[in-house]
Amino acid sequence: MEVQQGMSRQNVEKILGKPDYRRFDGGGEEWEYHRISSVLYGNSIKIIVYFADGRVTGMDTFNGDEILLPPPPVVMSPSVVVTNTDPVRPPRYEESPRRRTLMMRDEFDRFLSDFRMVIMSDEQIKYIDDVLLDCNFTSAQCGKIIDQISGSDAQMTVMKRMYPQIVDKENFASVVNKLFSSFDRDKMKEYIQAYHGDQRPGDVGYVRPRAMSSADFDRFFNEYRGKSFESDRTRMLDEVVPPSGFTCAQCRKLVDMCTFQTDKKNMIKKLYPKIADKKNFSILTDVFTFEMDKREMREFAESYDSGRN
Repeated sequence: MEVQQGMSRQNVEKILGKPDYRRFDGGGEEWEYHRISSVLYGNSIKIIVYFADGRVTGMDTFNGDEILLPPPPVVMSPSVVVTNTDPVRPPRYEESPRRRTLMMRDEFDRFLSDFRMVIMSDEQIKYIDDVLLDCNFTSAQCGKIIDQISGSDAQMTVMKRMYPQIVDKENFASVVNKLFSSFDRDKMKEYIQAYHGDQRPGDVGYVRPRAMSSADFDRFFNEYRGKSFESDRTRMLDEVVPPSGFTCAQCRKLVDMCTFQTDKKNMIKKLYPKIADKKNFSILTDVFTFEMDKREMREFAESYDSGRN
C-alpha cells in the first residue's frame, strides 16, 4: 500500500512506521523518513509527508546522501593489514560476470524486511536490480516480492527483471497469476514465450520441458476438449509456455482429437518442442498406419533437435 492524499497519521505510520524527524508549523506538520534505496551502494532517499489537520496533503521524495559502507579489511600477509579508505563500487554484471547464488530462507527474510521499507516503485526496481547482480530466487520468493509492489506495470517490470534468474521456472505461473487482469497475465506469458523463443537442446539457456502432472493435464484436456473453435484450442496450446510441457502419452490424447493425417502431423510438430520425454516419441509416430508417415515425423524430430528445422 502507498501513502495517499487524505490518509490519517495512523495510516501513514502503519505504512512507513514512526518518522525519523517531525516538524510543526501552525496547523501544518511534516514527517521525514530516511530509507536506503540501494543495498549495494548505500544510496538513500528522503521521504517527507505533509499533513494539515491530521490528514495527508502531499508527499515529496528526494535522493538523499550516499551512505559510505566501509569495505572489509584486505589482508595482504599475516603481519600486514591494509584498510581501504575510499568506497569501491562493484562492477556491473556485464563488465565482470559473477557467480550468483540462491538466497537462503533467513537471508531472504532479511532482504524482504528491508524491501518493505522501500516505498516508491522506481526505487523498488533499482533495489531489485542491485540484488540481482549476486542472487537467484525461487518462484515463491519472487511472489512474495511482487506482493509488496503496487501497480501492475511495476509488478510486470520486476517479474521480467527477475525471470531469467528464477531457479524453478516451472513454478512461475503462480507468480504470473498474481497480476490482476487477464490482459496483463497474457502479456507476461507472451514475454516468457519470447524469452525462451525457439530454443533447442544444446542452445545456451535451453530449459528442458517438464510435463504437467496427471491432475493438471486432466483439467487442461477437459477444457481443451470443451472448446468449440479451433482458434480457442490453438490459444490454449500456445499458453503452455516453457518450461511447462507434456509427456508423449499426453500429446497422444491431443493428437487423437485430430481427424485428418495432415492435422495430426501439424499437431505433432506444434507439440514437439514441449515434449518432456522425447525418448517415447514412438507413442506419437504409432498414430500413423504407413511407415512413410512415421519416418517423416522421425526425420522432423531429428532435424528439429539438430537445429536444421
